[in-house]
Amino acid sequence: LCSAFLATLDLAYVLVLHALRCSAVALSTAMPRLLCIALVCDRAAHALTAAPRRGVLVGSAASLVAPPAFARDEQMLRVGQEQPLTDRDNVQFQTLSSGVKVQQLRPGDGASVGRSSTIAVEATGRLLNLNGVQFYSTKRLAGADALGGAEQVLRLGTGSVVPGLEQGLQGAKKNEIRRIIVPSNLGYSETTDLEPVPPTIEDKRALDSVLRNPRRDAALLFDVKILRVK
Repeated sequence: LCSAFLATLDLAYVLVLHALRCSAVALSTAMPRLLCIALVCDRAAHALTAAPRRGVLVGSAASLVAPPAFARDEQMLRVGQEQPLTDRDNVQFQTLSSGVKVQQLRPGDGASVGRSSTIAVEATGRLLNLNGVQFYSTKRLAGADALGGAEQVLRLGTGSVVPGLEQGLQGAKKNEIRRIIVPSNLGYSETTDLEPVPPTIEDKRALDSVLRNPRRDAALLFDVKILRVK
């Protein structure tokens, strides 16, 4: 029995040694692959941790190099972008007995406009029924340039001027700016021959589209600056 037991131990010892030798050979063969995998993982981890830091540095550098944004000048942004008045009840106007509404946008001085005055003005006209579409501007008259519009001469008391506009100009002084709302019954006739006459074909078409449609209200809005009074 003792001999058999010892023989069994010897056999087990031989088997263990053989297994260890095989494991060592397998490990030595796989070791380069394991090292490569470990190296790749290490570089990937380094790249992931370095990217946020690089992004922060780049963003910081950009913020230092980029020029500062200029403050928005709201007054400058509004120049040339005034919206037409479409709600006639939002602004306080002086209402004449005829229904013409007048608002003084800037006071003037000097001689006042009378019933038979001849005046030079700068003006714009808009169609309230078409959401304030502009149908007249002295900036589009012949002779206008980049520095400003040409003058429009109006001879009051001769029947040549839009009646409601003529009424709204009474009493205005040199350099005064008025906003005048003219009801349709005191506006243009169907021929649009009254002053101020639309300066371009497009302007005339816009005005005609209202005047020739009886279902549309032909109310007008004029902004007028008095240049001279005679």
